[in-house]
Amino acid sequence: MTPGFGAGLVIPDLWQQDAVRALQQGKDVVVQAPTGSGKTYIFELLYPNLKAQAVFTVPTRALANDKLSEWRARGWDVGISTGDVALNLDAKVVVATLETQRGRFLRGEGPGLLVMDEFQMLGDPMRGVHYELAVALAPKATQLLFLSGSVANPRDVVAWLQRIGRHAVLIEHKTRPVPLEETDLGNLPDSQFVQSRNFWPRVIGRA
Repeated sequence: MTPGFGAGLVIPDLWQQDAVRALQQGKDVVVQAPTGSGKTYIFELLYPNLKAQAVFTVPTRALANDKLSEWRARGWDVGISTGDVALNLDAKVVVATLETQRGRFLRGEGPGLLVMDEFQMLGDPMRGVHYELAVALAPKATQLLFLSGSVANPRDVVAWLQRIGRHAVLIEHKTRPVPLEETDLGNLPDSQFVQSRNFWPRVIGRA
């Protein structure tokens, strides 16, 4: 994302524009890009022109609540569906955990657009099979948008979608907005803060 000349104006990068264009052409889109690069912005660009409901799925209820609060603050028409809460389910956008949508898919119903944020959950040993089933059950009329920054084999995901009858394309962006640097733990400052056991590996793992 590139800051524009006007206050609050953000110009989409070329890869974000490519993703939006592919979705507008009716394709399913898999986006692999680093954390903080603007994957969610692709969906936000679509919001003003959504012609049918969009369901934006996230792995946890906490993330669902965060997105609900963020988009409500912008004045969006947004609801939520998790294992605990179901509010405004006819909204233009519903933030949800993916498992809550399976019953809807079994009835042959679905939103116009299904977004799977953090699609690396397809490989999760506990929940991955539920994710795969939900995607396979989604009506063909429901477009898919997959977003992740930590999948080593996004082309395999695209190939799987194609095998189940989806016209899927990959949008890949590799430039990190904040470059990562490696350093020897022995060179870190000798302070109580950095002496916490396993602190740095956890930080690096979340990057």
